[in-house]
Amino acid sequence: MTNREESKASFSRLQNFLRIVPWLILVFTLAISGLTVYQSLQAKESLFRSWITELSYKKRIEFQHLVEPVVTNLKIARDWGRENSLALDKTAQINQQFTPVLKNIPQVHALVIADSQGRSYFLHYQDDHWQARWSDPRAQPGKALSFEWPETGTAGKGRLIDSDYDVRKRPWFKGVMELKEEQDIFWTTPYNFYFDNKIGITAAMRWSSRSSSGAGGKDGTVENESYAAAFDVKLCDLLSWLADLELGADGRAFMVSDKGTILGSSQADCRDTNRDVSTMDLRIEEKFAPAFEKWQHSREQSEQIFSFRAAGKPWWAGFAALKIGNRRLWLVVVVPEKDILQIADYPVNSFLLPLLVFGIGIILFFFSFSFVQRHLRSLEDMRLENYRLIEDELQREASLEDPGQRIRDLIRAGESERLEFKATVRWNLHQDRAGKEIEVAWLKGVVGFLNTTGGVLLIGVEDDGTIKGLERDNFANDDKCLRHIDSLISTHIGLEFSRFIHFAIVEIEGLKIVEIRCQVSDIPAFLKKGESEEFFIRTGPASRKLKPSQMIKYLASRKTAVTDQGSDPSAANDN
Repeated sequence: MTNREESKASFSRLQNFLRIVPWLILVFTLAISGLTVYQSLQAKESLFRSWITELSYKKRIEFQHLVEPVVTNLKIARDWGRENSLALDKTAQINQQFTPVLKNIPQVHALVIADSQGRSYFLHYQDDHWQARWSDPRAQPGKALSFEWPETGTAGKGRLIDSDYDVRKRPWFKGVMELKEEQDIFWTTPYNFYFDNKIGITAAMRWSSRSSSGAGGKDGTVENESYAAAFDVKLCDLLSWLADLELGADGRAFMVSDKGTILGSSQADCRDTNRDVSTMDLRIEEKFAPAFEKWQHSREQSEQIFSFRAAGKPWWAGFAALKIGNRRLWLVVVVPEKDILQIADYPVNSFLLPLLVFGIGIILFFFSFSFVQRHLRSLEDMRLENYRLIEDELQREASLEDPGQRIRDLIRAGESERLEFKATVRWNLHQDRAGKEIEVAWLKGVVGFLNTTGGVLLIGVEDDGTIKGLERDNFANDDKCLRHIDSLISTHIGLEFSRFIHFAIVEIEGLKIVEIRCQVSDIPAFLKKGESEEFFIRTGPASRKLKPSQMIKYLASRKTAVTDQGSDPSAANDN
């Protein structure tokens, strides 16, 4: 195929390509828009999940901090009991030990200490007054001894009142006595406290001890008696940490029992806690119902984060477990998507990016379509002009001097930073044998050219410019010589640099020499010798090896843009 035919075919391909460019832009725009939409949805979902996860984690930590003092002091009470320092008939001692706890830990509503015989002591602090009650159903059935005294005073003798209280019938006492291990803590489900009818839960621990008693055995003691201590915690206090949640105008947080009963919400009025626990199954607003239904209908009620639609808008819900001893409560957060975006201060306009990309793509499509239609006709004129340029180029190439003259001009200029002479490819002229050191010597020059500004290496030329040719290397033919050079470059420099290195055999004055032209490389080149690698640059007519610290400084200061100066080594000799 002639140059004219190749040019015509090239312009035909260009015209066909230009015709499909607008459609390529349209397809690319649709693909990018779809990808952007997908990434935006993924980013939005990740934002919602991360926000709910972080919120649940923080509130779970706060809940543990709320419960931790109850657990810690309950264990202390158990240890005191084991040491026989919690005698039920020594109420003054119990008051002294536990009044600081009830006064300084607000979530502890009341204390109850009891034994398996039904004797119990109740202690409660409210409105700067202390209330206590001693019960012994066996000694005084239907009666209890009641005490009241101011914060700064002491308990008197008390007064006898009617009471059917029997601690052995209370849910917390039954549960703690059924525990196998004394180190376990029993937590009740929400129920109504006996003494003030408040709704809450009770944490209890038991222990066994020899306890002094006015009744029982013949010697006045009861061996291996079981005791229990319990702290009442009002449900109102458990719900208080939900009130400070920032969930927007429509968002809610709920506390749910392990049986699925809603105990309260972030906007519930916690003051009304005297109602019966059976009325606590609060009605869920219609907009929150789909979240609970989806959770309850799952195979198992586990920690989940999911989206749903209600009231005509998208919502997100998170269910996080709150472990409280042998019980598990649930923190439930339900928030509209738009409120999460506002609370998280997320730029809502970022979701408009797909529309922006699509709009820009459509504009580019119509612009390119119009541009191509207007300029396709001018391509024919460009093709005719190209024919003329091809003819001019052919004539110019025909007028060029022969390669021998170009090589003679280089040799006449002499060795420089971008030109080097080597006598042989592999033959050591002093020892009259093939020597690896000869090959390494000219390979250093190639590496130096690659790492500096490029250059030309002429092999078969003495240092003084005398042309000796390649006969002394004893290659069988030119192909063997070129293959040997290619193998050395691949082994000691690397195949990845072949695009910067071009070599050929040139005949001049009846002798053959090798011309190796090197362009400056855009990546560092190293001379590999066994397991070691060396870095060279050109300084004047020599190749200089750099130490690692010098190499780092050199590469840092080297321009990243690779020029094409290596194609014209004679330019370096003009100065």
